[in-house]
Amino acid sequence: MEEKGRSPEPSTPVVNECGYPESGKVMVVRRVSRLVFLLAVLGSGILAIALFIYGFLVTIASLGHAVTHFSMELEAMKEVMAISIEIIDLFLVATVFYIISLGFYELFISKAPLPGWLKICDLDDLKDKLLGLVVIALAVLFLGEALTWTGAADILGYGIGTAATIIAISLYFWAKH
Repeated sequence: MEEKGRSPEPSTPVVNECGYPESGKVMVVRRVSRLVFLLAVLGSGILAIALFIYGFLVTIASLGHAVTHFSMELEAMKEVMAISIEIIDLFLVATVFYIISLGFYELFISKAPLPGWLKICDLDDLKDKLLGLVVIALAVLFLGEALTWTGAADILGYGIGTAATIIAISLYFWAKH
């Protein structure tokens, strides 16, 4: 109850993490933004899960094919290695989508229980993790191409393109740090 002659205490303004007061409109925009990023989190998470499942199914099918069509020929062994590398590349891409999903969740929605190596405090941290995985995925992809190279296609051009991309990403890291 209010006492006579005393004015009610002013309500304390809502303050964000940086110490700035937030109005009702800003809070509504924040909530809507969280919903929008929740769509990105769910979409990239569903893509990651689908790719992991697909990679698992391809692994089982490839192993079944390798067992039923077993051969000691060099070309057959190269083909098994190339398929195995492509499967690993598929899992790496799935991991990229998973990390994107976790990163968006961590940055825009709420804290996530991330492992220590996956510390994401800002968009630069997320970009660094992703670019590192892109370099690995490109190297693995080129290795698969090199294993199955028959001499017909120009692998030098493919290798130079892959190397140029990896060098550009490496220069970005070097300039940034």
